[in-house]
Parts: sequence; C-alpha cells; structure tokens
Amino acid sequence: MISSVLKRITLIILFLTAGICLQAQKNEKADTATVKAPFDQSSIVQRLPSAERLDDLRNDREYRYHNDAPPPENPLAKFWYWLMRKLSAFFQSSSYENFWQYVILATIGGFALWLLYKSEFLGGIFGRKAQDDPLSYNRITENIHELDFNKLIDEAVENHNYRLAIRLYYLRTLKQLTDKQLIHWQPTKTNRIYVDELGNLRLKTDFERLTSQFEYVWYGDFTVSEAEFGDIKEAFSSFSGKI
Repeated sequence: MISSVLKRITLIILFLTAGICLQAQKNEKADTATVKAPFDQSSIVQRLPSAERLDDLRNDREYRYHNDAPPPENPLAKFWYWLMRKLSAFFQSSSYENFWQYVILATIGGFALWLLYKSEFLGGIFGRKAQDDPLSYNRITENIHELDFNKLIDEAVENHNYRLAIRLYYLRTLKQLTDKQLIHWQPTKTNRIYVDELGNLRLKTDFERLTSQFEYVWYGDFTVSEAEFGDIKEAFSSFSGKI
C-alpha cells in the first residue's frame, strides 16, 4: 500500500518537473522571437590618427615590413645599423655561400689548432720538443739529482735565456732542500706543497717569495731582462747560503 502511494507521488513529481521545463522553453522562445535589434541610422564618422602619430608608426622599426626605416640619429647606433646591414647582405650573398663561408670555417679551425698548440696539448700528444731538447721541463724534472746545474745555468746565461736560468736556479734549490732533508722531492708534487713542507718559518717565507718569482717568470711566460735576472739570481744565492 505504502509503496504504491510512493510510486504515485514520484510520477506526479516527474510530470510537474517536465511541465515546468516545457513552459520555460516556450517562454525563452517567445522572448527570443519578440526581441529585435534597433536599426542604427546614425551617420558614420571616420576617425584618423594624427599626422605625427602616422609618422611615428611609419618610422617605428617594429612595424618595418617592406620598406626600410631610416637609420637612427645616434652615431654609434647608426654605425651599428650600417654594420648589421652590411653583414646581413654579405651572409646572404652567393659569394659567401660558394666561397667565403669555407674560408671563415678554415680560419676558425686554424685558430683553434693554434690555441691547442700554444697550450701544449698537441705537443703532449706528439711529443713536441720533449725528446730533442735536453733542457725541457720534463727532462729536467726527471733528472733533478743527476744534472750539473752549475754548467746548465752558465749555458743558459751565456745564451741570454734568463727564464731557463731562473728555472734551473729554482730546481737546484729544490735539490738542495731535498739533500738537507727539509723537503721530500717528488716529480708529482707542486711547488706550493714544497713551501708547506718547510717547517722553518724563516726559510719558508724566503722560499715562498722565490717560488712566486719563479712561477711568475716561468709559467707567466714573461721576458726577463739582464738586470732583473741579476736581482733574482742574488735572491737565490742568498737563500742557498741560509740552507
């Protein structure tokens, strides 16, 4: 009994809902059909930008599509504008496509090889001067306890190779410190490690100064005059007397 009443109430609600929806659609259609847009018969007034505004737009580089804008008035900007136009025309030319691009690539490649050569990267691969020069960096390092430093220094000074002479003085100093057991020499150690190994503060300060002078001359690839070499030679001799 109760279930039949509920069914009837549900059906009534569904019919009422459907009726409300249909009525709403009819009202919407009726409103749409009756609303009409007013016919605008007012005259059209044409509005144009001012002459100054038109000139600004014509000269604006952002709106340059077909016609080139005039160059800027600033001298530096004018030069840069001219240079960019020349480069753009050059890179779009047939001569660049057929010839100059290969010249530029070859130049870049040659410059890269030159940088590798100067950094001794290629020299390490092909052994440049490592076997021919008896005073090269590696050979001196490997034979530090066998070379006659006095003779080699005299030869370097006679040839005015003061950079090499300073290096020989420094390596001889390392040998003297090693013989006095003040440092433990190894080819793989850096100069700063030898400085830290010196426990004697007086020697350490002087040796650190000599190390800085040597690194400045040798690794910095600076030329040394005869007068400058005399001062550095005197500093090495003074330090050698303190060991």
